[in-house]
Amino acid sequence: MKKYFVKSFTLFLAVMMLIMTAIPFASAATLLDEEQKATVTVNCDKVGYTFELFEVAALKTKTDSPYETYYEPLFDGIADEVKSGKTKDILAKLDEISPVNTDMPSTAISYGYFTSSESSKTKTFSDLEQGIYYVKCVKFPAGVKAVENSVFALPYYENNSWVYTLDPINLATKVADDTPTTVKEITNSTKNNVNYTDVSIGDTVDYALYNTTAGSIAYKLEQYTVKDKMSKGLTFDSSSVKVYLADSNKTKIADLTKDTDYKLNITSQGDGKDTEFNIALTKTYLAENDFYAENVAYVIATYSAVLNKHSVIGAAGNPNDDIELVYGNQSSVDSVPGNRVYTYTYGVGVMKLNESGTALSGAKFSIFKTNDDAEKKTNALGSGVSGTDGKVTFLNDKEEEVKLASGNYFIAEIEAPEGYNIYGKVIPVSIEATYHDTIQNETWVENCPADGAAIVTVTDTKLIVPQTGGYVMFLYIAGAISLIIGGALFFAFRKTKTTK
Repeated sequence: MKKYFVKSFTLFLAVMMLIMTAIPFASAATLLDEEQKATVTVNCDKVGYTFELFEVAALKTKTDSPYETYYEPLFDGIADEVKSGKTKDILAKLDEISPVNTDMPSTAISYGYFTSSESSKTKTFSDLEQGIYYVKCVKFPAGVKAVENSVFALPYYENNSWVYTLDPINLATKVADDTPTTVKEITNSTKNNVNYTDVSIGDTVDYALYNTTAGSIAYKLEQYTVKDKMSKGLTFDSSSVKVYLADSNKTKIADLTKDTDYKLNITSQGDGKDTEFNIALTKTYLAENDFYAENVAYVIATYSAVLNKHSVIGAAGNPNDDIELVYGNQSSVDSVPGNRVYTYTYGVGVMKLNESGTALSGAKFSIFKTNDDAEKKTNALGSGVSGTDGKVTFLNDKEEEVKLASGNYFIAEIEAPEGYNIYGKVIPVSIEATYHDTIQNETWVENCPADGAAIVTVTDTKLIVPQTGGYVMFLYIAGAISLIIGGALFFAFRKTKTTK
């Protein structure tokens, strides 16, 4: 029995020895392969970002205990955070050491860049040394609002083994940006449409530019400029410019001060020339925090222009362009296009003819807003005299051609050519214009007078002058006879008186 017990115990020890000797082999399977390279893939479907990959700490194994690993920082300042092993702490320290638009310490090892674009939305970094890595956004769009950098370790230990390839990192989830917009509107349109109006020469057109904000306190802008262009038919009133911040309902929050908060730059202007100008927020103002306040949604600029003698009549109109909004930060400059609005005006003319339908010169006409004014010949909008071609062009008191909003007007002939009767009736004329709901072929006009001007034809008749043998001649003869008889009687009377 004793002998049996000894054999059994010996067998048990042998089995235990086999089990114990198996532990080192199992542990050996989890040893770090220090020669193995690591791999990571990054993705970003938001365009315009550039990321740089840095190794900031190297993974090491202890020489006296190959089953124990530790990280060795590649530069000073992150030892405590690396030792703690907390990714959040390491990331915060790295962002502090190398904030936006500053370089990493020279001993950090760069493994290259990834720039997101329409054709490049993913990149794989391979042959990486084992360690802790920092993905830093080193370039970003002008409209960026927030960026969160990334930290990861490769390889990492999971399920009793080392993993040398990291799951793809979606960097798009770590950035936030917004593209601003710029829109121009006519705020006093006679047609209840912010895209066009219909006015007369000398009338004022009011505009508003609605520009949404960009950037953030963390990523401040250095440039924010809206550019405008007015056609030669509009005279820009620079003194009318007002700029202010507004909320999402376009309600004013605060006025901006010219030359301190913004500058008005007129780059081209002159009689008969297009006007180009821009409104630019100053770099000093953009460095402050007011522009990035949570309740600020718009920078609104308002201003006016007057329709002048160079305006174009008809469907082509007089355009005013919100050319673009240019904005930028330390990293990038970008722009967004604006829109175009139109001011329409029309002409009125007279074709003067004689009874035979031939052009008649020398007839003077005036045009009026009301029938009563036309009858009384008061408050004329303009006057003109027919030329050799019979055409009358109305000029105002500034000697400018009269151009009018669509509607009803009244014409009266003031003077007739010599030998002709004046046309005694008031002549109504209608400028009829209709508009599309959407712009078509670069105009909102659906229908208007041909060539932009409403023309009326007025025919004068000659004065009736009696010929020889007529009633007038009879009066002449009768008068002459009366004079002769009267003279004869006078002398006869004198002779009789003398004889006595």
